[in-house]
Amino acid sequence: MNPPTAANALPDVVEKELSHFQNTLDLLHKGAIDGDKVFKPFRLVHGIYGQRQQGESQMVRIKLKYGMVDPKQMRVLADTSEKFTNGISHITTRQAIQFHFVPLNDTPSLMRSLEECGLTTREACGNAVRAVVGSPLAGTRTDEPFAIEPYAEAVFQHFLRGPLSSTLPRKFKIGFGGSDADPLAQVNIQDVGATAVVKDGKQGFRVVAAGGLGATPQAPIKLYDCLDKAELVPVCEAVVRVHHKYGDRQNRAKARLKFVLRQKGDEGFRALFEEQLAAVKAEGIRGTLLPDTLPPANPTAIPLDVGSAEERAWRKWNVRSHREAGLAVVSVCIRRGDIPAKEMRILADLAEKYAGSEVRSTNDQNLIFRRVKIADLSALHTELAKLGYTRKAHSLIDVVSCPGASTCQLGITLSKNLGRELEEALTKIGEDERIMQAHINISGCPNSCGQHHIGTIGLHGAASKIGDKLVPHYVLMIGGGDEGDKVTFGSMIARIPARKVVETITALATWYKAERSATESFVQYLRRINGDGQEKDAAKALKAKLKERLTPIFAYKEGELTEKDLHDLGSDRLFTLDELGAGECMS
Repeated sequence: MNPPTAANALPDVVEKELSHFQNTLDLLHKGAIDGDKVFKPFRLVHGIYGQRQQGESQMVRIKLKYGMVDPKQMRVLADTSEKFTNGISHITTRQAIQFHFVPLNDTPSLMRSLEECGLTTREACGNAVRAVVGSPLAGTRTDEPFAIEPYAEAVFQHFLRGPLSSTLPRKFKIGFGGSDADPLAQVNIQDVGATAVVKDGKQGFRVVAAGGLGATPQAPIKLYDCLDKAELVPVCEAVVRVHHKYGDRQNRAKARLKFVLRQKGDEGFRALFEEQLAAVKAEGIRGTLLPDTLPPANPTAIPLDVGSAEERAWRKWNVRSHREAGLAVVSVCIRRGDIPAKEMRILADLAEKYAGSEVRSTNDQNLIFRRVKIADLSALHTELAKLGYTRKAHSLIDVVSCPGASTCQLGITLSKNLGRELEEALTKIGEDERIMQAHINISGCPNSCGQHHIGTIGLHGAASKIGDKLVPHYVLMIGGGDEGDKVTFGSMIARIPARKVVETITALATWYKAERSATESFVQYLRRINGDGQEKDAAKALKAKLKERLTPIFAYKEGELTEKDLHDLGSDRLFTLDELGAGECMS
């Protein structure tokens, strides 16, 4: 949605929506409607999600279509986060922004402030077509055949407030990538994933469907090797209709589109899709070929022998050549995705001054400044260093984590606190570039909001007893990755006490440094020692050997368990599951 040209000059549909939300909230306070059966699903469609703190505290999720946010919007995010909540804008693994601890009665005013600057919470939660994501590097790389943003925008607009968009059995996710080599494209974990390709001289989209993570991940089915670009909207509509018609509305735990694929198999799913696509086309729903030509690729090499040692390291890791001459793409490393309002305003100013106002959020909870003049890199580095935002982005020490038990009703552990400890500990293992290229993904529960299934190292929160004591644990997975034209889900190794995780991961990194082959990456090493690609019995034996090797590191010895071990990381209370609630994503 484009920003209105003047304050409060909102489209009629938005004005009516905001008025309807306020009226419905008033009915709730009067006791005229049921809070659980009526108001909860209503507010979820508007991006308002209850927190584990109960009462009036709400999480508000704001869609950033394919991560796009401009400096004006960044300032509004800063202002509204201070006015209505704790002053933090949290970047999610689907490029959205979340506010936490928003009083319910403030949500109508907050929603209006966002709509007035061109942002929306509509269908950001609930059983809806969620935000359309896309690689933040799209349009800057030299290997992209055409621009994906016009098509991502068309799909976003097609489904926003669409007739089926908020009446699905469960949530529905769409993602775009411009290249299989793009490390920030995640098309294989979406309900629809589209990647720009060229096949036999023809440009188009490779389209996959019914992928996803959650507690049980699913690789997608490929629908097209090279779909005509003008057909993308009807194809997406058809897949949404498969979900709407055949998704399980009785068993909410099996209502995602991936379960239709599992039940029907590839050919059965394809038949359902073809049936719905024929209906879509019969109704006259069409896409169109959009202006999508990229400037010729003419990148300028980034000068690396410039400035201080810190700046040189930053240029090497966080700065990449843009496809256009004289420009650079800069990754701004945001610790676990949390941006305080004061720093958001400074980043908005820097984006305006140095990046042509082009900013994107990333699926690993960072920001990308997309059009920085190479001549301005030193000045930008100086300013980012003042904020502490020059750490290695997209690296082992740039840990991805959902909020976990700090706010989520399903959260078992305080996942962000573990992320902080891992970042501090792993920074000390030395400047090993091949280790730093790996990724750690943490979720506070098995549901994978932190995308633990596709981390080089993945961890999800759990609870286990040691003797008669309940102790916070993490399930360790290794070897995952969404890698362009394929996805690999991490292999589960062991349940590890929370206070033993840092030592365990440090051991894996240390073993890798000592045992790797000349060209072996960290993820390749982890897959090798886990037996990936081996015959079944050989793989089972290698996995058992790995667990046996790790067990002395993470297992408590007799009498070693202390009172501190019964607390989650960063908590001064005994670890319990008393605050767990029913996740509203299941509502």
